[in-house]
Amino acid sequence: MSQLFKILTFLIVFGAGAIVHGQGIVFKIPDGVLPMDWNKSGFKGFLMLQKESPSGIFISSPNDGETIDQLRERAAKFIAPMVVDVKDKAVIPFDIKSIAKHDGDFGEDAKYYFYRAEKSSVQILFYQRKTNGSVFLYGYFASKGNEDKKSSIWTGDDGKNKLLEKFIKSFGN
Repeated sequence: MSQLFKILTFLIVFGAGAIVHGQGIVFKIPDGVLPMDWNKSGFKGFLMLQKESPSGIFISSPNDGETIDQLRERAAKFIAPMVVDVKDKAVIPFDIKSIAKHDGDFGEDAKYYFYRAEKSSVQILFYQRKTNGSVFLYGYFASKGNEDKKSSIWTGDDGKNKLLEKFIKSFGN
Protein backbone atom coordinates (compact mmCIF):
# COMPACT_ATOMS: atom_id res chain seq x y z
CA MET A 1 0.00 0.00 0.00
CA SER A 2 2.89 2.37 0.75
CA GLN A 3 4.31 1.96 -2.76
CA LEU A 4 0.90 2.75 -4.28
CA PHE A 5 0.72 5.94 -2.17
CA LYS A 6 4.17 7.01 -3.40
CA ILE A 7 3.19 6.40 -7.03
CA LEU A 8 -0.05 8.36 -6.64
CA THR A 9 1.83 11.21 -4.94
CA PHE A 10 4.33 11.25 -7.80
CA LEU A 11 1.52 11.40 -10.38
CA ILE A 12 -0.27 14.22 -8.60
CA VAL A 13 2.86 16.31 -8.06
CA PHE A 14 4.63 15.97 -11.38
CA GLY A 15 1.90 14.72 -13.72
CA ALA A 16 1.81 11.79 -16.07
CA GLY A 17 4.06 13.60 -18.59
CA ALA A 18 6.94 13.47 -16.14
CA ILE A 19 6.84 9.67 -16.10
CA VAL A 20 7.36 9.50 -19.85
CA HIS A 21 10.54 11.56 -19.56
CA GLY A 22 11.72 9.85 -16.34
CA GLN A 23 11.50 13.06 -14.29
CA GLY A 24 10.22 13.71 -10.78
CA ILE A 25 10.82 12.55 -7.25
CA VAL A 26 9.02 10.19 -4.96
CA PHE A 27 8.38 11.32 -1.40
CA LYS A 28 6.11 10.59 1.53
CA ILE A 29 3.79 13.26 2.87
CA PRO A 30 4.73 13.51 6.57
CA ASP A 31 2.22 12.95 9.35
CA GLY A 32 0.83 16.13 10.86
CA VAL A 33 0.54 18.18 7.68
CA LEU A 34 -2.38 19.15 5.48
CA PRO A 35 -1.35 18.84 1.81
CA MET A 36 -2.65 21.49 -0.55
CA ASP A 37 -2.75 21.05 -4.30
CA TRP A 38 -0.38 23.88 -5.19
CA ASN A 39 -1.16 23.32 -8.87
CA LYS A 40 -4.35 25.36 -8.43
CA SER A 41 -2.13 28.37 -7.67
CA GLY A 42 0.10 27.88 -10.71
CA PHE A 43 2.81 25.73 -9.08
CA LYS A 44 3.85 22.20 -10.00
CA GLY A 45 3.92 20.60 -6.60
CA PHE A 46 2.58 20.56 -3.07
CA LEU A 47 2.41 23.04 -0.23
CA MET A 48 1.85 21.25 3.09
CA LEU A 49 0.65 23.18 6.12
CA GLN A 50 1.62 21.87 9.54
CA LYS A 51 -1.52 21.28 11.60
CA GLU A 52 -2.27 23.96 14.22
CA SER A 53 0.85 25.92 13.31
CA PRO A 54 1.79 28.83 11.02
CA SER A 55 4.42 26.67 9.31
CA GLY A 56 4.83 24.06 6.63
CA ILE A 57 6.87 22.45 3.88
CA PHE A 58 6.71 22.60 0.11
CA ILE A 59 8.06 20.99 -3.03
CA SER A 60 7.81 22.30 -6.57
CA SER A 61 9.46 22.17 -9.97
CA PRO A 62 9.65 25.14 -12.35
CA ASN A 63 6.91 25.72 -14.89
CA ASP A 64 7.84 25.50 -18.57
CA GLY A 65 10.23 28.34 -19.41
CA GLU A 66 10.74 29.28 -15.74
CA THR A 67 14.14 29.19 -14.02
CA ILE A 68 14.67 27.83 -10.53
CA ASP A 69 15.47 31.38 -9.34
CA GLN A 70 12.18 32.68 -10.76
CA LEU A 71 10.31 29.83 -9.05
CA ARG A 72 12.02 30.66 -5.73
CA GLU A 73 10.96 34.33 -5.96
CA ARG A 74 7.40 33.41 -6.95
CA ALA A 75 7.11 30.88 -4.12
CA ALA A 76 8.43 33.39 -1.54
CA LYS A 77 5.88 36.00 -2.67
CA PHE A 78 3.13 33.38 -2.43
CA ILE A 79 4.07 31.96 0.99
CA ALA A 80 4.83 35.16 2.94
CA PRO A 81 1.34 36.71 2.63
CA MET A 82 -0.18 33.43 3.83
CA VAL A 83 1.38 33.79 7.28
CA VAL A 84 2.17 37.50 7.80
CA ASP A 85 0.53 40.78 6.89
CA VAL A 86 2.08 42.03 3.64
CA LYS A 87 1.04 45.47 2.41
CA ASP A 88 2.32 45.12 -1.17
CA LYS A 89 2.55 41.51 -2.37
CA ALA A 90 4.39 42.55 -5.52
CA VAL A 91 7.31 44.08 -3.58
CA ILE A 92 8.25 42.21 -0.40
CA PRO A 93 11.63 43.39 0.94
CA PHE A 94 13.07 40.03 1.97
CA ASP A 95 16.44 39.78 3.66
CA ILE A 96 18.11 36.93 1.76
CA LYS A 97 21.23 35.03 2.72
CA SER A 98 22.96 31.82 1.79
CA ILE A 99 22.78 28.87 4.18
CA ALA A 100 24.25 25.37 4.13
CA LYS A 101 22.55 22.84 1.92
CA HIS A 102 21.62 19.29 2.98
CA ASP A 103 23.43 16.16 1.84
CA GLY A 104 22.14 15.28 -1.62
CA ASP A 105 21.13 18.84 -2.50
CA PHE A 106 22.02 20.47 -5.80
CA GLY A 107 23.72 23.83 -6.32
CA GLU A 108 26.25 25.78 -4.32
CA ASP A 109 24.07 26.66 -1.34
CA ALA A 110 20.54 27.01 -0.03
CA LYS A 111 18.69 30.30 0.53
CA TYR A 112 17.14 31.77 3.68
CA TYR A 113 14.45 34.40 3.13
CA PHE A 114 13.32 36.56 6.05
CA TYR A 115 10.64 39.25 6.15
CA ARG A 116 9.63 41.24 9.23
CA ALA A 117 6.14 42.72 9.04
CA GLU A 118 4.61 45.02 11.62
CA LYS A 119 3.38 42.32 14.02
CA SER A 120 5.03 39.10 12.84
CA SER A 121 7.89 37.69 10.79
CA VAL A 122 8.27 34.88 8.28
CA GLN A 123 11.23 32.72 7.37
CA ILE A 124 11.39 30.61 4.23
CA LEU A 125 14.19 28.12 3.60
CA PHE A 126 14.77 27.05 -0.01
CA TYR A 127 16.77 24.01 -1.08
CA GLN A 128 17.37 22.49 -4.53
CA ARG A 129 17.58 18.89 -5.53
CA LYS A 130 18.23 17.28 -8.89
CA THR A 131 16.81 13.93 -9.88
CA ASN A 132 16.46 12.29 -13.27
CA GLY A 133 17.82 15.43 -14.92
CA SER A 134 15.24 17.78 -13.36
CA VAL A 135 15.86 20.38 -10.66
CA PHE A 136 13.18 21.13 -8.08
CA LEU A 137 12.80 23.30 -4.98
CA TYR A 138 11.75 22.11 -1.58
CA GLY A 139 11.80 23.79 1.78
CA TYR A 140 10.25 24.96 4.99
CA PHE A 141 8.50 28.11 6.19
CA ALA A 142 7.34 29.43 9.55
CA SER A 143 5.93 32.56 11.09
CA LYS A 144 6.17 33.96 14.61
CA GLY A 145 5.13 37.10 16.41
CA ASN A 146 7.78 39.80 16.60
CA GLU A 147 7.37 39.90 20.38
CA ASP A 148 8.01 36.15 20.69
CA LYS A 149 11.52 35.44 21.95
CA LYS A 150 11.37 31.71 21.28
CA SER A 151 9.33 29.58 18.94
CA SER A 152 9.38 25.81 18.61
CA ILE A 153 8.71 26.09 14.87
CA TRP A 154 11.35 28.75 14.12
CA THR A 155 14.43 27.35 12.39
CA GLY A 156 17.95 28.62 13.01
CA ASP A 157 20.64 29.31 10.43
CA ASP A 158 21.55 25.62 10.49
CA GLY A 159 18.24 24.76 8.79
CA LYS A 160 17.51 22.04 11.31
CA ASN A 161 13.84 21.26 11.68
CA LYS A 162 12.17 17.95 12.57
CA LEU A 163 9.39 18.24 9.98
CA LEU A 164 11.80 19.18 7.18
CA GLU A 165 14.26 16.44 8.11
CA LYS A 166 11.49 13.83 8.12
CA PHE A 167 10.40 15.06 4.69
CA ILE A 168 13.95 14.92 3.27
CA LYS A 169 14.47 11.35 4.56
CA SER A 170 11.43 10.25 2.54
CA PHE A 171 12.93 11.39 -0.79
CA GLY A 172 13.59 8.67 -3.33
CA ASN A 173 14.08 8.45 -7.07
